[in-house]
Amino acid sequence: MKPARIPLLLSLSLLHALAPAAHAADPCNDTCQALVREGHALQAQGQFGPAYQKFKAASDASPSASIPASSAAALMLQLSAGAAPERADKLRASARDMASQAARLAPDDPVAQEVLRELDDGPSAPLHAPSPQAARSRAQAEVLFARQRYDEARAKYEEAMRADPAYSVAWVGAGDCYFMQKDLAGAEAMFRRATEIEPLNAQAWRFLSDALLGQGKRAQAEAALMTGIGADPSQRPSWSKLAALRAGGTRPLVPLGLQRGARVLTGADGKLTVQIDERYSKVMDTPDGAVRLTLALQEANLRKAAGDKTAGKPSSAYEIELEAWRTALRVVDELKDKSGKALTDPALLRMQAMARDGHLEPAILILLFRQAYRPALDAWTAAHPGGVQAFIDRYAIRP
Repeated sequence: MKPARIPLLLSLSLLHALAPAAHAADPCNDTCQALVREGHALQAQGQFGPAYQKFKAASDASPSASIPASSAAALMLQLSAGAAPERADKLRASARDMASQAARLAPDDPVAQEVLRELDDGPSAPLHAPSPQAARSRAQAEVLFARQRYDEARAKYEEAMRADPAYSVAWVGAGDCYFMQKDLAGAEAMFRRATEIEPLNAQAWRFLSDALLGQGKRAQAEAALMTGIGADPSQRPSWSKLAALRAGGTRPLVPLGLQRGARVLTGADGKLTVQIDERYSKVMDTPDGAVRLTLALQEANLRKAAGDKTAGKPSSAYEIELEAWRTALRVVDELKDKSGKALTDPALLRMQAMARDGHLEPAILILLFRQAYRPALDAWTAAHPGGVQAFIDRYAIRP
């Protein structure tokens, strides 16, 4: 079976990660960068084995660089999409290992972040599926881009744009050509048009922010990031860039750092079970443990009841998550009333504080977003224009 093409967001992240402005902090030396580019060009041509060897050689050339490992992780994830189930599981496990390795080297590596997010939550917000001609032109553009033939690459991206004007990803690619050539005004125009074509293209907003920041338009750059986060709060690179912009300010963004500690698993027979992470198994009798256990138990119970339309129970993924949090926080309040014991985990305390402020819903939609929550996010943002920025400004918390 022919492997699926690399997911759009990962492909663009791989290209953009090699841009000088984005790449400066990563210790990938010239040899490393050249090998990564060669690997990406081979990957774009479907030569996956040779591409992996290039990424491995790049890692050998710069052992402390994250980009070779995250590039290999993206390759494994791509291959898993077209593999038989058993092999797909192994490829996804390899992708997770490599992405985790990259994240240890550079926590803000955008490709590693997106691989890990997609492994846990599936593809990002659906973007326009291109026409066959547009897809072919873009594939050719990627090979040229990886070889630093930016004028030729842009011509191919423009060919894709003409073939399918609704294909915002092609506009982002053309903008990246300008960006790599340090024509930031040209890049801005292309990225901005991409956001007009598809406002849910969070990556277009993030790249627009890069182009604006490079021109000294800091306030506009931050506004673009805010809009991108509202389009897809699960994309960690947007949060990383916003955190970097606010790092020197009066209210830098603090990571929520939530560890659930217990999860709901679906067996081969379809039955749901609760698994407690080993590190938390001995502290489940504490208020922190009570929240974690109640969250998982409530999720399992509500998912079981979701099929019964007459039960009057929450049925969507977001409704289940919201009700589980409400129940868990109510349980911990009752425990405090009886025993005097309160939460100690900083992340749980933050969730409790936001719930007491009446902001549990945006806390889940913005900080704990999953793609299954999309209808609820769209409804909330429509009802609360500017709500995402207001929430972030108020609490200064990032996922």
